Amino acid sequence: MARRSRVNVDSEDTELNMTPMLDVVFILLIFFIVTSVFVKTPGVDPERPKANMAEPWSPGILIAVSADDEVWIDKQPYSVNEIRPVILAMRDENPKAEGIIIGDTEAHVGTVMAVQELMSDLQIITRISTD
Repeated sequence: MARRSRVNVDSEDTELNMTPMLDVVFILLIFFIVTSVFVKTPGVDPERPKANMAEPWSPGILIAVSADDEVWIDKQPYSVNEIRPVILAMRDENPKAEGIIIGDTEAHVGTVMAVQELMSDLQIITRISTD
């Protein structure tokens, strides 16, 4: 008595259904994109004076003041009078964002203080980086 197999498998007809795996990959991709925080870089790397910071800090808003008193936000130069709407837009993107002002050693103190005062008026926690 010969026993027959219950499963008839043709090796040419077998295919792997990739749809469920692609669904999982896209769901993971969407999850990582939604949960990631994008930091906007200022666009210029000013020469900063040396100082010690006691605690590490990761700000969400980076502002650089160059030696020519240009305020750089997200790789774009601005004057002090033009930065208020830009910072407001960044704060609206991330209401809990903290800011850091990176001042060049040759930058005028008045420009750096004007930026800090604006950040204070907008109630954004700000530090001035000197290292």
